[in-house]
Amino acid sequence: MRKHLIGHLFGAAAAVVVAGLVTACASAPTAGELPDQSAVAEVSLVDVDGNPHSLAEFRGKVVLLDFWATWCAPCLESLPLYDTWQQDLGDQGLVVVAVSVDEEDAPVASFAAKYAPHVTVLRDAKGDAASRFGLPKMPTAFVLDRSGRIVEAHPGFSEEEAQTLRKSLVQRLAAP
Repeated sequence: MRKHLIGHLFGAAAAVVVAGLVTACASAPTAGELPDQSAVAEVSLVDVDGNPHSLAEFRGKVVLLDFWATWCAPCLESLPLYDTWQQDLGDQGLVVVAVSVDEEDAPVASFAAKYAPHVTVLRDAKGDAASRFGLPKMPTAFVLDRSGRIVEAHPGFSEEEAQTLRKSLVQRLAAP
């Protein structure tokens, strides 16, 4: 009887979790869909040293805003690549901002130092910014134009998609 009751409770809990995930996925943007522009204005995060930052401070630059986590396998590929882009294109006005959604602070700084030392790393431990941007998957990168508007969304990571993203960044950097 007790095993039967535990099985029912586990099943009910699983149903609640699945329902929550379906609801969250239904409200998240699909590939290429852009979040509300107010998401940018409302983002205020801290760096790995605890210093506050807002996305508004990067106006005048083209921003590659990448949401990532230390547990995200594709982030092991995307962050080093974005770090290279920061080095190659930073003098043209590119700023790569990598926003960690890890709940714990400890692994973020060492992970970022190893895989993306030239990138601005910010923290979103509570997931507030990630919620505002409605991340469809990890990692997800957004491109912000020089006026701070979200102009592209790139959910996930693949070499093919990365080539497309880089071409887009180069074109935006060349525009006045």
